[in-house]
Amino acid sequence: MKMVPSVIIFASLSMKSITFWLILLLGTVSCTGLPKLDPVNLSTIPEIHKRCSDVFLEGKWRFVHLIEFTMPGNKKSFVIGITVISQEERKIESVIMTIEGFVFLDAYYDQKVVINRGIPPFDSIDFVRGMMDDIKLMFFKPEGSLVESGMSGDGSHVCRFTNDADRVIDVITNNGCDWEIRQYNPGGTLTKTVKADHCKKVPDSPNKIDFPGRIKLASHGINRYALAFELKEAKRLTKD
Repeated sequence: MKMVPSVIIFASLSMKSITFWLILLLGTVSCTGLPKLDPVNLSTIPEIHKRCSDVFLEGKWRFVHLIEFTMPGNKKSFVIGITVISQEERKIESVIMTIEGFVFLDAYYDQKVVINRGIPPFDSIDFVRGMMDDIKLMFFKPEGSLVESGMSGDGSHVCRFTNDADRVIDVITNNGCDWEIRQYNPGGTLTKTVKADHCKKVPDSPNKIDFPGRIKLASHGINRYALAFELKEAKRLTKD
């Protein structure tokens, strides 16, 4: 019923006007997938920003995780992941090995991906680039601008970022190390989630912040997969 007036209006517009309104309409539709954030008192915004910032550890850290892969068909496998991250430099070193200690991937990221050792099919640059993107989503503060702060429907605090690629990243915090990161594509479709819980004491952690003993990452795209990280060791490599 609502389409008839729209057709009449568009028929009376010039091609230039039609283009403008189509762009405006598409821009509006692209945001409809994003969850709405409830406003909060302005005085609480600095605390919300601090909570979001506390999700990402400062300095250089080395982590050892037991990683569980879940691929389509519910097939699961386990590997050991050793990850070194530098928050300020946004550098990553990653080694993936079998439980027995056989290294099948040794790579690093410093503005670009470099593979030191890769056993097929893990020597694919596309695979390693995707892996580095996942690590950046888990451990690095989102690049881009903080455009909105508020509260989700369940009472969690949310910081919303957008980057140059028009992707949206929500950093969602509750208490302690119970947090979540959601990544959306420019159309507002959820593409990846990172959920952390099970607080664990970590030596030398800044401000005595507990670190999540368990992190679950899921990709919701066409090639779906899920990773579960169980923290075995964490060590800060830099001092204040």
